[in-house]
Amino acid sequence: VAKDANLNISNGAAVVLDTRTREILAYVGSIDYFQDDYGAYDVVTALRQPGSSIKPITYALAFDKGYTPASILDDSPITYNSYGQTYTPVNYDGKFHGKVTIRQALSNSLNIPAVKLVNAVGPDNMVDLGMKMGLTNSGWKVDGSYGLSVTLGGKEVRLLDLTNVYATFGDAGTYEDTTPFLSIKDIYGYEIYQPDKRQASQAVRPEVAYLITNILSDIYSRMMEFGSNNFLSIPGHTVAAKTGTTDLKRDNWTFGYTPSYTVGVWVGNNDNVPMNPYLASGLTGAAPIWNRVMSLLLTDKPDEKFTTPDAVFTFVDTKCSNRSEVFITGSNVPSTLCIPKEDKKDKKKHKS
Repeated sequence: VAKDANLNISNGAAVVLDTRTREILAYVGSIDYFQDDYGAYDVVTALRQPGSSIKPITYALAFDKGYTPASILDDSPITYNSYGQTYTPVNYDGKFHGKVTIRQALSNSLNIPAVKLVNAVGPDNMVDLGMKMGLTNSGWKVDGSYGLSVTLGGKEVRLLDLTNVYATFGDAGTYEDTTPFLSIKDIYGYEIYQPDKRQASQAVRPEVAYLITNILSDIYSRMMEFGSNNFLSIPGHTVAAKTGTTDLKRDNWTFGYTPSYTVGVWVGNNDNVPMNPYLASGLTGAAPIWNRVMSLLLTDKPDEKFTTPDAVFTFVDTKCSNRSEVFITGSNVPSTLCIPKEDKKDKKKHKS
């Protein structure tokens, strides 16, 4: 946080979970509890807008409804009209990219395809899935208090809860509540704490969770927006990662997980004062902190691959430069993985 002071960042928070057990391994609510001006403000349990870090829930819902990583979405201008108001989503880079696959849209965090997708699958359904994945302590409920922007972070969450959502993806779609306790004994040494593992539930199907993980751990597909030099990769390790930034850069997040560890990081200002507009998600802000925490966790540890469910297979398109994609058995596999070419009229329409 001190190194990012030039970006008008005054606070940060981080949480580390055991992906398999959901035990809280590290919990840093702010940079200094005793600091004047809200030092005791605990961002791990504070309600903040998550930005694009909430998008994987929308895409998980889409995969459950039959979409695939190869499904084509149109990243082009659109305006929605509802209750006398208009909503025109824009991308982080201010550009339009034409026809893109879901893999490209999610890994590069494109906003317009995400909004079009949540409009197709239903924002209420997306909120409901978020609740099943652990967003239960942050006012998440189907109450009509949100619109399509819910997929871009229009509904507040807690850092602890959203980190657990990513742990759910990392644990083959199994949701379990977090716990800070290993053991609690009374004065006589008798164990009086029994973690209730029976509360675990299958929030999303293992194959759906795997598709999300496969995309978020694809270091090549995110290069369109993040380039090759970013803090979302840990050399020698398979790690799934996602960033999020809210409007006017009031909140900046990075989440990532392996089969063993899940790390969530937030930076910003307690009073919602915007950070410097030059903050670059994936390059500055939360991402470098996340990278240092995850790197420390994985030091001297072997690379852990995510287990591929039996219901997932890889299709290689020999007619399209051997491009490959993962699919759930029974889903609609396209005849080619090559993205349809757009005519000159369409290309002109997509220019920003």
